[in-house]
Amino acid sequence: MAMIYMMLLAHLLGDYLFQSSFIARWKARSLAGVLVHGAIVTSTTLVCAGLVTPSWWPYALLIGLVHTVIDLVRARLLRTINPARELTWYLLDQLAHLSVIALVVVLSSAPSRTALVGVTGILADPWLLACGIGYLLLLNPAWVFLRFLVRGLWGAEAAPYLGQGDKYGPMVERVLIASCVLAGYFHMVPLVLLPRRLVSFRVQGVGVGMLVRPTGHWAETLMSALLAMTVGLVLRLM
Repeated sequence: MAMIYMMLLAHLLGDYLFQSSFIARWKARSLAGVLVHGAIVTSTTLVCAGLVTPSWWPYALLIGLVHTVIDLVRARLLRTINPARELTWYLLDQLAHLSVIALVVVLSSAPSRTALVGVTGILADPWLLACGIGYLLLLNPAWVFLRFLVRGLWGAEAAPYLGQGDKYGPMVERVLIASCVLAGYFHMVPLVLLPRRLVSFRVQGVGVGMLVRPTGHWAETLMSALLAMTVGLVLRLM
């Protein structure tokens, strides 16, 4: 179980946290960009696998290489597909990556973990790995997924492209919401959502009150909050 957790963590790190906007644009237009991204994902996968079972490195290398091949195929297909299908291709891409991870872990009969001690043993603890996966999911992966989902279901006017709009505000909200739920402070969730939506209004230059207004499409705000609450609840029940 520890290995599947660690490989999911490696995927979130390599495919999202360590993939800057520059690399994402680079790999969309250049073979070199795809190879650089693939090298980052492969290195991350090897390091994460080494924290659980160092001898598992050939399978980690296989996951990284297949990830690169999938991205090469996707980069070529993106030049010919209809932009309206971007959600479909994004979901298929992630499904392919996750399926490869699951298949390799299952077929390799990966051991749960070796007898690790100290900091390395702590990092490979399944509950801590689940927390790491959950919180990482609420950062770039949630931002990308929700943006694609809202644009795919409600149209381009419902959400800007990935390079536009507020990125970090919703991330902070999701992390705080998940933390409130994990700690059992469910009543704090509305208070987390409130600050970014409070704006003062003035009459002839004099501040006279506050208004609450949406910061984006209602669906993106709702799904963002529900995702964060779900992650917090799952971690709380583990």
